[in-house]
Amino acid sequence: MPPPSLRIRSITLDDVPQFRDVGNVVFRERRFMAFVEGFPLDECRAFVENNLKLGNPQLVAEIDGRLVGWCDVRRSLLPVHAHVGNLGMGVLPEFRGQGVGERLIRAAIEASCAAGFERIELHVYAKNSVAEALYRKVGFVREGTLLRGKKIDGEYDDVHVMGLLL
Repeated sequence: MPPPSLRIRSITLDDVPQFRDVGNVVFRERRFMAFVEGFPLDECRAFVENNLKLGNPQLVAEIDGRLVGWCDVRRSLLPVHAHVGNLGMGVLPEFRGQGVGERLIRAAIEASCAAGFERIELHVYAKNSVAEALYRKVGFVREGTLLRGKKIDGEYDDVHVMGLLL
């Protein structure tokens, strides 16, 4: 059950420093994301500004004024894929398993519908069965697998491609 003070809302430029900090924690775990190092503040600001400019849903989870997670859906820039969004998300380790991720992703799906997306897709590593279970719970289906699609520190993992039609 999510903490009672959990608030899901759209990101603002004022959130960029905390957003960067949360992302950097998740990236540096080197387990869940394609990025394995943190980003400088100016790159994070540019990412958020671009999402705001393009109308891409980018939500944050906030507990007592502290950002603890995010979920964004970025529209493809290719004309034939402009109806498709790619989902990315992360939650700080100490807030996982409490419903934060589910609340974030459900809000992102709703915002994506409102923004005119027709499909959301994502990649999840095979070893991240907890995340895949969450994605299935909210309606995503596995559409394929990229065998040995991830390699880090000499170890491979398969990458599951998942999609949700809106």
